[in-house]
Amino acid sequence: MKKGKFSLQAIIILFVCSVVALSLGITDIIISKRITSSVEETEKEKALNVARMTSLSPSVIDALDGAPNQTEVQEFANQVKDKTNVNFVVVMNMKGIRLSHPDPSEVGKHFKGGDEGPVLNGKEYVSISKGTLGKSMRAFTPIKNSQGKQVGAVAVGISLENVTKAVHKGRMGIFIGTLIG
Repeated sequence: MKKGKFSLQAIIILFVCSVVALSLGITDIIISKRITSSVEETEKEKALNVARMTSLSPSVIDALDGAPNQTEVQEFANQVKDKTNVNFVVVMNMKGIRLSHPDPSEVGKHFKGGDEGPVLNGKEYVSISKGTLGKSMRAFTPIKNSQGKQVGAVAVGISLENVTKAVHKGRMGIFIGTLIG
């Protein structure tokens, strides 16, 4: 009788290790996809909430509804941006002209990205586009006056690089756990 290269015990150990490694790998993929989806959804909700909050500001509504002091909008938008850790808060009128922007030289110019059309027709949404500050996830919300008439819109952006970093950070813990497993 001829003996094989590996004993039955070695074959069983290799088989069990392969099954465990495959199981951990599949688990890592499934959990990583869920984390990616969760982080993206969280960032999307954050941007939408900041946009909604900004759209309700009386100083923003008044400036878009014809009040003469529009410099308050720039100051307010920058304060919101700084406090909420987003990349930009841009308030625009119904023609898509910016009343605020992180770069003051962009105030008074048309909004860039080409994805602002639906918000100027009253639709709230999130898109991904490239503007003057690079590629970002952008939440758009219409701004309405006290009579319910739309007077402008707000766009809040979070850099896709920041979204990617947050996803990577979340997935790193899963990857380390898989390696230990």
